[in-house]
Amino acid sequence: MKNIISILLLCVLVASSCRKEFLELEPQSTIAPETFFKTSADAITAVNGCYKSLAVGNQFGGTFQILMESRADNYLDQDPSSGAGQNYQINRFSDSPGNTNFYNSWVSLYNSVFRCNTVLESVDPINMDNTLKNRIKGEASFIRALSYFNLVRLWGAVPLVSKSIGPLEAGSLVRNNVADVYALIESDLAFAAANLPSSYTGADLGRVTKGAAQGLLGKVLIYQKKFASAKTVLADVISSQKFSLLPNVADVFSPTVKYHAEILYAVRYAKGIAGQDHGYWYANTQIVGLDSTLFKAYDPIDTRRTMIEFAKPAGNNNIMPRKFIDVAVNNAAGNDFPVLRYADVLLLQAEAMNEEAYSSNTDANSAFGYLNAVRTRAGLAALTGADLTDQESFRKEVYKQRRLELPYECDRWFDMVRTGTAIEAIAASSKNITIEPFRFIYPIPQQEIDIMNNPSGFPQNPGY
Repeated sequence: MKNIISILLLCVLVASSCRKEFLELEPQSTIAPETFFKTSADAITAVNGCYKSLAVGNQFGGTFQILMESRADNYLDQDPSSGAGQNYQINRFSDSPGNTNFYNSWVSLYNSVFRCNTVLESVDPINMDNTLKNRIKGEASFIRALSYFNLVRLWGAVPLVSKSIGPLEAGSLVRNNVADVYALIESDLAFAAANLPSSYTGADLGRVTKGAAQGLLGKVLIYQKKFASAKTVLADVISSQKFSLLPNVADVFSPTVKYHAEILYAVRYAKGIAGQDHGYWYANTQIVGLDSTLFKAYDPIDTRRTMIEFAKPAGNNNIMPRKFIDVAVNNAAGNDFPVLRYADVLLLQAEAMNEEAYSSNTDANSAFGYLNAVRTRAGLAALTGADLTDQESFRKEVYKQRRLELPYECDRWFDMVRTGTAIEAIAASSKNITIEPFRFIYPIPQQEIDIMNNPSGFPQNPGY
């Protein structure tokens, strides 16, 4: 952590809009916050850097698919040799603290936190429109909350850094308890929801909205089993009528029509622009990564089943899930990664309402209504109380629909852990492995354990 923070302090945010003077007295390779943040344009450039941090290869650009999806029962890694076998080890639960995937994502996530902290601390002194100032702070708060949500789900107790710190302070960091991390996440999302607009147009399309902040807050509350609070927040998202299900599920993943009515928040990419595109997700030139139990879980008439089949894009030798196929430019794709979409919100609300109290009511705004909206869009019949007769049967159907609706979108592993179904599901998958509960979270990267050298305040996760 000391190394991470000291490195980050040297490279706050690259400002593409910096004006070059004839005589430059300050080095342009490093930009200190106290000299950079002068105008509203500077603040926007800085928060754009926060967005950019999510799109890198060590987060949604690639490694998250390994940590959050390959671990689950949707994906079967059959390549034990590539990358020194480190991806395979995560897939088969034989990973160790030295796996570089852990270190790379850990560093990248704290880079996002650092950028957001810098924005949140540096924007207030700028003389600018107050509404825009609070919007920028709301964007940074959302991204920091999302980063900590990923950190706490991946590693449990993690260092809580809510302000810019120096190397000496970094050396005394400890792993804060999970409740404190979630408290910051909730606070950040509440602030974001109160200060972000309901929508954007033009070049600002893709920035975080009020609905995105509320939707993520509802999800965060459900992870903590705060179902009553989650139900209230998610109801606001639904009643806003800002989002809706697309009639055709295949259109949800169109690489050309982005930020449509179903997307609350997606990490944006641009094909053909170096540094703004990405490699293919879940791609392999020889081996299909689909776990057979996922394919078998779909009804033959389910329109979502086609989306998880592996196929080749035109002019490319890779095979990958159809939902993420994009025709490459310079061997890279440009489709966005969906972090939160409306189908997810509807299923979360159905879950929250059922956990509060089972009801056989099938009105549109009931738990059955939200569940059936997702089912019928996929071509399945609507269910009633005659099909799901109690809370437990409804709960299992929600869990099933989450698996069928959201595969490869970095939700499945976390869903398995939070619902207590991970051990059973992995044993029933093609992996056929009996996992131990300590593997519900990953080991702290060994580099961090060695740097901190504090077994009491910065211990390794048990079992590793």
